[in-house]
Amino acid sequence: TDKTIDATVTFTDTAGNSSTVSDTQLYTLDTTVPDVDGVNFTVDSVTADNVINASEAAGEVTITGVLKNIPADATTTVVTVVVNGVSYTATVDKAAGTWTVSVPGSGLVADTDKTIDATVTFTDAAGNSSSVNDTQTYTLDTTAPTVVLEDISTNDNTPALTGTVSDPSATVVVTIDGVDYPAVNNGDGTWTLADNTLPVLTDGSHTVTVTAIDAAGNKGTDTGVVTVDTAAPNTGTVNFSIDSVTADNVINASEASGNVTVTGVLKNVPADAANTVVTVVINGQTYTATVDSTAGTWTVSVPGSELTADADKTIDAKVTFTDAAGNSSSVNDTQTYTLDTTAPDAPVINPVNGTDPITGTAEPGSTVTVTYPDGSTASVVAGPDGTWTVPNPGLNDGDTVTAVTEDPAGNTSGPATAVVDAVAPTVALDDVLTNDSTPALTGTVSDPTATVVVNVDGVDYPAVNNGDGTPCRQHFIARYRHSFSRHHSTCGCAG
Repeated sequence: TDKTIDATVTFTDTAGNSSTVSDTQLYTLDTTVPDVDGVNFTVDSVTADNVINASEAAGEVTITGVLKNIPADATTTVVTVVVNGVSYTATVDKAAGTWTVSVPGSGLVADTDKTIDATVTFTDAAGNSSSVNDTQTYTLDTTAPTVVLEDISTNDNTPALTGTVSDPSATVVVTIDGVDYPAVNNGDGTWTLADNTLPVLTDGSHTVTVTAIDAAGNKGTDTGVVTVDTAAPNTGTVNFSIDSVTADNVINASEASGNVTVTGVLKNVPADAANTVVTVVINGQTYTATVDSTAGTWTVSVPGSELTADADKTIDAKVTFTDAAGNSSSVNDTQTYTLDTTAPDAPVINPVNGTDPITGTAEPGSTVTVTYPDGSTASVVAGPDGTWTVPNPGLNDGDTVTAVTEDPAGNTSGPATAVVDAVAPTVALDDVLTNDSTPALTGTVSDPTATVVVNVDGVDYPAVNNGDGTPCRQHFIARYRHSFSRHHSTCGCAG
């Protein structure tokens, strides 16, 4: 009760003699722990957003909190933090009313309940202790967003850029030459940096980095190359031309009613041309040709009706070369043509016999094709005067031959036919006894269309076939007694 300790030490020698020394010690009693009723002790959010991202998980994370109103009798104050079963002692700043401790991000990742357990312990001079606890839960997000920037080639020296991003709410930043340019996350899986946002870029390749940062602070990056090319393909050595339209550069009736293939030459295509397009304009309509780069040619099929309708009868062709950056250059050519859609008249076939060459007339310069009864043909070009001749293969009486003619433009006439007459006509001359020195002569002829000739002393005198079986009179000079010959002819056949 008197809070005094009485102590005595007794010394005894071998003979049994004793002596003592005494002392006392007064003490006090203190069993009251520091009062924590007014203590303010909390754990702040873990990181600014209370989310551990990939960068934080790979390093050290500073945990902070508040500590105010420390008990007056506390001689020591210790803050401990438990993360994933491991205790860490914090540093207390009494003046600021805060505490701080650094813990491994890996421990925060491994902690199963994602909860920080913090305790502050106060101990007074007597060794009495009291404590206050607090907890802080947090979440884990260590997945960085995926962002993509494809390499591009452009002729725009302040180009717009676009790409994809996996997080619709991530912040997207484009970095070029060390300068950051905020891009727009469109929220649909794409991002865009508007045209003319970048400074003017010189021709050549530029490395561009795009970074996407999600709400947890995870960063995804990609790098692309922007190649600026403002020079169009060089057409200095290009060989581009249009061939003649059809073989003769003339549109005939058959071609006008169908499709016509227009062709041309295309050689020495610029090496940097990523795309080559040949277009042809006819009668205001544009047609795209097929290019054969190996053969160095191009081909397009166009309606003959458009060639016919074209007012100036000119084909306008253009080849356009576009490089990977979108720069274009072109070469033009034209080809004029003429139109001839009028078929020639059918040829005329002179009377045909069984032996003499077959003759007739047709449009000068046209090609006459004669078809014989056996289906074989013979062709010949009509002369400047329109006459033509083909061999007679030995035709029989009553055979039919057919002839057509094709003009230089390719227009074909209708057919002409002739029936072979291989039988010579019968002709008779009436005997004459007269005192007329230039008498008229008469006779009969079996063919009303045969040509009748009277020969007197080796001289031919044409007679008139009356068409009724008798030749008309023929006057001639006669002396003494004369001998007369009768001549008749169809297509040169005499008898």
